[in-house]
Amino acid sequence: MQSKEVSELMVPIAEYATIHEDATMEEAMQALENENRNFGDAPYRHQSLVVINDNRHVVGRVSQIDMLRSLEPGYSQISDKDRWLGRSVLSKKVLITLREELGLWEQPLESMCKSIQQATVKDYMQKPTEGEFVFNTDTLNIAAHRTVMGRHHSLLVIRKDRTIVGILRSTDLFNAFYDMLDADTHP
Repeated sequence: MQSKEVSELMVPIAEYATIHEDATMEEAMQALENENRNFGDAPYRHQSLVVINDNRHVVGRVSQIDMLRSLEPGYSQISDKDRWLGRSVLSKKVLITLREELGLWEQPLESMCKSIQQATVKDYMQKPTEGEFVFNTDTLNIAAHRTVMGRHHSLLVIRKDRTIVGILRSTDLFNAFYDMLDADTHP
């Protein structure tokens, strides 16, 4: 597996679902669902959209979790510096307290769904961190390490000039390793 490069497994950026940073979260939800409908019965659907700007440069990603977060405006009371909350393991009691203290998810879902008509993608998208990038010439071993250590669902694949050329999904990475394991155990 060490000799296999990321470029052999990535989804080219031109084939990945995108959304403009000024689109509404409702449009993002619709775009993701439309993209997944195009997959038909394929088992590995997209869980996020690549966010682009006016110059068609990738500026971030917006995931299903970001879309759910946009339904509840109360999450804006938790600042970006508190993002560690989302990466830490919180007890059930702490989660209940946070929900109750901030009044999260108390509105009827129908009215919450209306709130995403004004929310923009750039307000909820995740800007990539350095650990979310992998070079197209890197081995899958390097990509697996970055995926595991960062707990990423996907990595942005770049060329040496830092241009984003694709997405390496953890699902595809997992399947590549599984196929190798399966070939070794069932020759």
